[in-house]
Amino acid sequence: MFKVMICVLPFFAMVGCSDRWEGFVYPNRNNLSNHRNLGAFESLEMCRAAAKGFLAEIKALESGDYECGKNCDNGSNFSSGIKICEETLR
Repeated sequence: MFKVMICVLPFFAMVGCSDRWEGFVYPNRNNLSNHRNLGAFESLEMCRAAAKGFLAEIKALESGDYECGKNCDNGSNFSSGIKICEETLR
């Protein structure tokens, strides 16, 4: 039984270390208060594709913008709705 635990523990450690990306879309890049959270994605590439797809759907590819945040959290102030991310990329 002990040998099984030794083999399984590294697997769970690797699964727990994966990054999570959240997508944020701004239909008007000049008005960042108007935004939409697209949810969580397994990779940066998936987040980018979803954001570009959403902007295309609402016909805002030229006027809008987006960002993808890595491992975002609400921080210590859960009521504000502001997300704190380790990193944000476009």
